[in-house]
Formats: sequence, C-alpha cells, structure tokens
Amino acid sequence: MAMQSRNSSLRNMVKTQYNQQHMGAAYGPYGQMTQAPQAETMRIDDVIVRTVALVAATFVAAILTYSMVADAFTTTALGETVITDQSAFNTAMTLGTIGMVVGLGIMIFSMFKPVTNPFVAFAYAIGQGLLLGGVSAFFETLWPGIVVNALLATILVFGAMLALYKFRILKNSPMFTKVIVGAGIGIFALTMINLVVGMFGMDLGLFAAPGESASALQWIIAIGITLWAAFSFILDFDMIEYSANNGAPKKYAWAGAFGLTAGLIFLYWNLLRLLSYFQSN
Repeated sequence: MAMQSRNSSLRNMVKTQYNQQHMGAAYGPYGQMTQAPQAETMRIDDVIVRTVALVAATFVAAILTYSMVADAFTTTALGETVITDQSAFNTAMTLGTIGMVVGLGIMIFSMFKPVTNPFVAFAYAIGQGLLLGGVSAFFETLWPGIVVNALLATILVFGAMLALYKFRILKNSPMFTKVIVGAGIGIFALTMINLVVGMFGMDLGLFAAPGESASALQWIIAIGITLWAAFSFILDFDMIEYSANNGAPKKYAWAGAFGLTAGLIFLYWNLLRLLSYFQSN
C-alpha cells in the first residue's frame, strides 16, 4: 500500500486562501456605495461534516469487499485457511485493485492541486474502502479480532492527537512542518520504490509479508511510519484551523476533509501492519 502523502492538499489549500471575503468593488447609483455579496467561507464544522461523510463512504465500500473475502475463506479441521469461493475472492481482488489505482491517482493529483471537488474526494474514499475491506478480511482470517483492534487503535490515536493539539501540548512550527513534510516525502519515495520493485517480483525486505516474522529493520520502519502518520495530524489540524480563521473559501473544507480521511486510512493501514507483526512474532 503506497504511503498517503495527504498533507500536500492542505498545503496547497493554505497557499490559495484569502483574507478578503468581498466578491467585488463597491458600487451603486449616485455615488452610494453598495457592498457586493460576501463569499461563503469554510468553518471547522464544515470540515467535520465532510470528513464524517467520507469516512462513512469508506466504511460502506469496505463492508462490500470484506464480506466477499470473508465468505470466500474457510478454516479446515487442521486449522488451515483455504479459499472455497474463488469467484468471490477474485471479484474482491479486482475491486480492491481498481480502488488502489484510483486512490493512488487521486493522491498524486492532490500533491499538485487541492481536492475541492466532492466527487473526487468520494471516489478516493470509496476506492480506498474497496481495497481496505478485502485486505482487512484476509488479515482477520489469519488473526481473528485484529481488525477491531486496529480500528479501535486508529480512533484512540486520532483522539489523542486531537487532544494534544486542542490543549496546545503539541503545536505546529516551521521546524515541525519541515520535519513532517521531509519525512513524508522520504516515506512516500521509499514505499513507491518498494511497490515498483514488487511488481517485478523482487523484495527489498522493508515490510514483512502476512504470517512472516518481522526483522528488526521491518519493526523500525513500521513503527517509524506509524509515528509519522500520527504526528502529521498536528499539521493537518493547524492548517484547517488557520484556513478557517483566515477566510478560506468554503469549498476548501473538502480539502481539509480529504486530508483527514486519507490520514485516518493511512494510520489504520500501519496499525494493522504493526498488530500483524505482534501476532507473527
């Protein structure tokens, strides 16, 4: 799964926001100045509502492929997991692959232009949900209960980071931004290289396969990426708050929601991987 460099969308959002909400110059007959209509600006509540909608779309799409994969597997008397419905499994794999391609394409697009179109945001959420559901079901067949634990861990980590930001225990700063953005670029490059190399049947040994014991290097990489996923929320919260306070257009609430949704999905993926390492060792 490629790293979700979702902060690009929010960085571009900040660059394009404006402080003056007036749509045009004053006008009116006989020198009477009539103010042009004001543009609608984004609020934090707008971001929250849109984030909930995108997460819900991800969850619904995930249920579809999760049920397909879950029904396709069964456990034998010897404790072995085998596929009993190859058609359902292949369909889930196809949907997951399409979702991965769509999600990766939109993520790359967001690096150059903020995602302010709700259709694009929902396409990403649904695509990621299709991929997430199938993979989660496969992990669940290997380690029952791992999906619920990963979901709970994602909620707890997100809530903890929100509380740390809310009470200003953790704050954004130019140095913090440089570290998070720089690390994000490095993680994205690393995972993309690993993905491309994997397409040619090679393995760099950066991530342990499901069921395999993780090496020290793989543990370090998994923990490091998970920590990055958690701390990058501070940057997201700060950008959203700054944009809302400085009059960004309302359409950019979708960019904020897209960033948070991508962050939650990416955090879940990495927590799921970490939990599988614990199960395999």
